[in-house]
Amino acid sequence: LAVNLMMKLVREASHSLKNSPGGVDVEIIERHHRFKEDAPSGTALHFGEIVADEMGQTEHVHGRAGRPGPRPVCEIGYHALRTGDNVGEHTIVFGMMGETIDLTVRGHTRDSYVYGALAAAKFLAAQRPGLYTMADVLGLN
Repeated sequence: LAVNLMMKLVREASHSLKNSPGGVDVEIIERHHRFKEDAPSGTALHFGEIVADEMGQTEHVHGRAGRPGPRPVCEIGYHALRTGDNVGEHTIVFGMMGETIDLTVRGHTRDSYVYGALAAAKFLAAQRPGLYTMADVLGLN
């Protein structure tokens, strides 16, 4: 549930900040357990797509190694950490001149997936047949 709300918050922040004087540097930092095979995660990439759609930032960069010089304004940076048994954490950093906004969502246990599935089942039981998303379940559309 929290990740879906976070997507809405990232969209709103990206839309609101897109014309900030001096530009906005966006970095996506995600952390998962050491056994996760994809890096960055699909969720991190989806956050990047939201930022790109709202802000028009076109270059997606994975890490900073081998990239000397000033950071281009059009970049979205991704950083993937794989440690221990971390269920999942995503931080979207909006860096501006003189201030920074960090939006973070953390999954402490996989139980949160069950709560999301239960909320979706309850929602669907009261709906007509059709295609719905978690944004519909949470009333975010």
